[in-house]
Amino acid sequence: MLTAREAGPVPAAADVRQANHAQAPAEVAVDVGQVDAGAHAAAAAALLRCAWTPPCVRYSDDYVRWHLSHPGAAPAVAVMARDGNRPVGFVALLPRGLARDAGTTSVYVLSFFAVHPEYRGARIGFALAARAVALADRPVIVYTQPGSRSARVLARAAEARGWIYRPLAGLRTYAGGSGPGHAGVAVRHATVEEYVAAVKGPLAPGDAWRLPTLEEAAYSLTDPRGACLAVAEREGATRGAALIVRSQLVTAAGNEDVPALDSVHIDADHAAVLSAFRVFALAWSGGAPVVTAANLHAVPAGAIREAGFRATRSSFDAALIGEPSDPFVSETRSTNLEVV
Repeated sequence: MLTAREAGPVPAAADVRQANHAQAPAEVAVDVGQVDAGAHAAAAAALLRCAWTPPCVRYSDDYVRWHLSHPGAAPAVAVMARDGNRPVGFVALLPRGLARDAGTTSVYVLSFFAVHPEYRGARIGFALAARAVALADRPVIVYTQPGSRSARVLARAAEARGWIYRPLAGLRTYAGGSGPGHAGVAVRHATVEEYVAAVKGPLAPGDAWRLPTLEEAAYSLTDPRGACLAVAEREGATRGAALIVRSQLVTAAGNEDVPALDSVHIDADHAAVLSAFRVFALAWSGGAPVVTAANLHAVPAGAIREAGFRATRSSFDAALIGEPSDPFVSETRSTNLEVV
């Protein structure tokens, strides 16, 4: 069973693991190109399961297909590397909508980045990244592990396009266990309309927070792992909203389901609201010992601790890839976008 300190395994955001892999073939004739995302979901899921070792996300066919079919302002972009008919690398750009103080923006989040262990060291990761960035028609948000070579690979891919790679912030995954919440804040299940209205609150300059359409919010409830939309209220006023999902993980002990807070939006009373979300998520899960949150960048550190969350060993670096002249790329400093 996961503890609060151990929770937070790594999703295949943008980390191409290089350690402990077999030597790549001396001569590799690999074809890298765009493929139909939905039609190649099963092949991508199989590759992800092969490429990632515990602790990691459980990449079921249904889960990967669900993400690759996510509605948005643009369809998902999928790039696959093949050695003949054998898939040996994959990366995807998933559409997401964000709210800013200056309006709304559509972006891609880069995810499901993997290279088959037998083919690492042959520059396939760079070829995948460069092709994906070349296909992007809007800014791309990426999450990498601190110290990984992925940031350098993605920076080179951006440079090849004539774009920039701009670091945003380091993100720590937090975990909270059982314990009472703060009095006076109530969290309940929200309708799609209530949830979307709750995440439309005012934003500070430089903030870019997840803003789904009604269609996108409704789609989040079809997550094959299980999900719910929640709002927090105090004295009749909405104070925050969150998407809660049942994260399916592979650990050294086997498969585990852990509730996770995604796209956390809190307007005020940060500690009290976050604590109430913790209590609600644990009850919703039906007995999980911890709830995790991979992106609490918009919540003050003191409020996170007061809400009963502690930092885990899992962390990410967020960055933007895009046109240097795009104000969104040059001015954004934080986002609550989920780490996919």
